[in-house]
Amino acid sequence: MPDATTHAEPGDRIRDLRKRRGMTQEELAEASGLSVAVVKKIEQGGTARMETYHALATALDVVTMTFVAAGPPEPVLDGPNEMVLAPIRAAVAPAMDLHGQPMYGSADAEELSLPRLEAAVSNLGAIYHSNRYDDLARFLPPLILSAQHHVTYLDGDPAQTDAIRLRADALNLTARYLIQVRAHDLALIAIQSSQRDALTIGDMPLAGAAVSVQAWAMMRQGRFREVKELCLHAADMIEPRMSRATPTELEAWGWLLARASAASARDNQPAEAEEYAQLAIMAGTRMGHEHKRSAGRAFGPLTAALVRTENAMVAGDPGRAVALYETLPRGVGKTDSSTWNRALLDSARAHTRIGEVGRATEIMTKLRLIAPEWLRYQQLGRDATREIVSTVKRKLNSEQKALVDFFNLTD
Repeated sequence: MPDATTHAEPGDRIRDLRKRRGMTQEELAEASGLSVAVVKKIEQGGTARMETYHALATALDVVTMTFVAAGPPEPVLDGPNEMVLAPIRAAVAPAMDLHGQPMYGSADAEELSLPRLEAAVSNLGAIYHSNRYDDLARFLPPLILSAQHHVTYLDGDPAQTDAIRLRADALNLTARYLIQVRAHDLALIAIQSSQRDALTIGDMPLAGAAVSVQAWAMMRQGRFREVKELCLHAADMIEPRMSRATPTELEAWGWLLARASAASARDNQPAEAEEYAQLAIMAGTRMGHEHKRSAGRAFGPLTAALVRTENAMVAGDPGRAVALYETLPRGVGKTDSSTWNRALLDSARAHTRIGEVGRATEIMTKLRLIAPEWLRYQQLGRDATREIVSTVKRKLNSEQKALVDFFNLTD
C-alpha cells in the first residue's frame, strides 16, 4: 500500500493520515480547531488556505508541506492589476532583443546624477513605509529606468559601483512593494536582479538582504522548505563575527534567520523555529537599536523579537502571543511600518481569540485610519475582521461596522 504522502491530492493524504492515527473526522476537527464541515470538504477534494493545512498538520504531527501537491492551476482571467502593473513589469522584466540585451528604451535626455538618484531611492523608501502604494506604482518605473541609465552610461567609470548599488536598492524596494500587492512572481524577478547587482559589486550584506526579500516572496507562495534551506545557506555564508560586526552585516544575517524561523513555524517545526528566532534575536540585541537602510527596511531588537510573537500566532497560541507583545523591547527605536503593521494584525487576532474583542477592534481601527492603502491588500486583515465580527454577540458597534465596510465583507 503506498504511503499517504505519495497521493496526488491533499484530501487523500489527510484522510489516510487521520485513519492511520485512529482518528474520526470529528476528532481531527476538534484537534485542529476546525469545523467538521471543513475537514469533510477537504477530504472530499476541496482546497484550503495554507493556515488550514498548517492546523491539520499540527493535529496530525506532520510538516505542513505534506499537504501541498503540485498540479495544474485553475485557469484565471487577467485581473485589473495586470494593467496597473504593466509599467513596473516593463521596467523589471523588459523585452530582450536578439543579442540578449534588455530593451529599456531611451533615457538620453536625463543628466547623470548619483546624488539625485540616491535621494530618489531614499524618498521612495519613505513613500513605501508611508503605505502610499498608489504613488509607488507611479514612481517606481521611472526610478528603475533611471538607475539602469546610470549603470549603462557609467560603464568603465569607478562610480558605476555606486550606480549598481542604487539599482539594487531600487529593485529591492520594488520587490517589497510587489509582494505587498501580491504580485509574487514579478517580485521574485525584481529581487533576484537586485541580488545579482549586489554580487556583481561584492556587497554580501546587500546580497543577503535580497535573499531575505526573496524568501518573503517564496513564503507567500507556500515554499517553506525552500525558504528555510535558502536562508540558512545564505546565513552560513555571511555570518559575521559578533565582536566586530557592523549593523548592516547584523541586519542581513538577522533577517535571514528571521525568515528561516517563520518558514519553520509555518511548516510545523516549532523547535527549529524557536532556534532560528533566538539567533535572530541575538543579532538584534547585538545591534542595540533598530537600524534602517536607505530604502527604509529596519532590523534590530524590536524587529527580531516580533518573530516570536508571529510564530506564536502561527502555532495557535494567542495567549503566548499577547504575553510576548507585553515584553517587547522598549527604547530601541521603531521598526519599519510594514513589519509593525503586520505585528498589529497578529495582535488584533490574538486579542480576539482570548476574548478581548474591544481591544482587537481598537487595533484594527487604528490600522484602518493610519495605513488604509497597506491594509486593503492584507488577507490577514480581512480574516481578523471576520473573527471580530463572528465573536461579537450583540450588534456591531460603529468601528466594527466601519471595518466590515472597509473590507466589503458581505459574506
